[in-house]
Amino acid sequence: MFDLTSIDWESTLPRFGIDRQFLSKKHGPCPTCGGTDRFRFDNKGGKGTFFCSFCGAGNGLTLISKYTGCTIAEAVKKLNGAQLITPHKRQAFAKKEAAANDVNKLRKALQNLWVGSKSIANGDPVARYINYRVPGFKLEWLSSEVRFHPGIEYYEEGVGKKGKWPAMLARAKSSSGEPITLHRTYLTADGFKAPFANVKKQMKGKRMLSGDAIRLNNTQSTKLAVCEGIETGLAIMAASNNKIAVWVFLNAGNLAKADIPNGMFDEVIIYADRDPVDVKTGWRPGEHYAQQLLKKLKSNDQKARIKVPDEEGVDFCDIWSRITRTKDLSKM
Repeated sequence: MFDLTSIDWESTLPRFGIDRQFLSKKHGPCPTCGGTDRFRFDNKGGKGTFFCSFCGAGNGLTLISKYTGCTIAEAVKKLNGAQLITPHKRQAFAKKEAAANDVNKLRKALQNLWVGSKSIANGDPVARYINYRVPGFKLEWLSSEVRFHPGIEYYEEGVGKKGKWPAMLARAKSSSGEPITLHRTYLTADGFKAPFANVKKQMKGKRMLSGDAIRLNNTQSTKLAVCEGIETGLAIMAASNNKIAVWVFLNAGNLAKADIPNGMFDEVIIYADRDPVDVKTGWRPGEHYAQQLLKKLKSNDQKARIKVPDEEGVDFCDIWSRITRTKDLSKM
């Protein structure tokens, strides 16, 4: 039997053509099927494990097989022989725009899902979910870009359809107001996360995200708070009593590209995730991309600053939960 733990997967996978950017342990594009936020390499137990909401889950051997087109047996043989497999395809981080027909199909799918959603109301699964996660949050603060869908099919690769589940839908738009994609959070009827490994899924959009955002509220403010995750954004709204505009960018790479029109706000506050240090790069991904955005904004003469949690692995939604118990707002 092949010992998966005997391989240094983070060093070995790039030898098979899989770019190190895919191995950051953050959600992002899949090296095999693309997308923008469907893949995460977590290397649990040193076995090279990963999860893709389209390709499914697997280990280092599975990933090599999917990426190169070889069989598992061939992958084992090549690893044992310390040889390399030449990939027959390479998705990488291609920026290619979808063909016109594909865009039309995607647009229709996005529109159909959005039309089937409704405003969030007290007692529905999304309202319950938000109340559980962000104590003190008021639903009237939300913009119309966040809605409740009573039933979206959950598909698990390799297993098939897992039934329809309630979901929180959030719509990302360009700075000009063009809808680009939808983000789904699958829930149970009583407002908890659905019982799946990956309940947060971004639909394939009309194009890859490029600084597009979910505008969580319609607050008239001279300050803008930006962050990666929806729950972090909701916590910022609660902490500020909805006095700060909040935009969510869904992943660190897109946050770095944030398209914030010059002159729209007097100040931008970047709420960065405090991720573990990436042993290959030597930096924390969340903070690294936040610094990229800070540099971009300052080069455009936009006032900006970064806030980062003191504790690794803790986000601002966790901090808000603590604040509601201790009443110490200094960490937000």
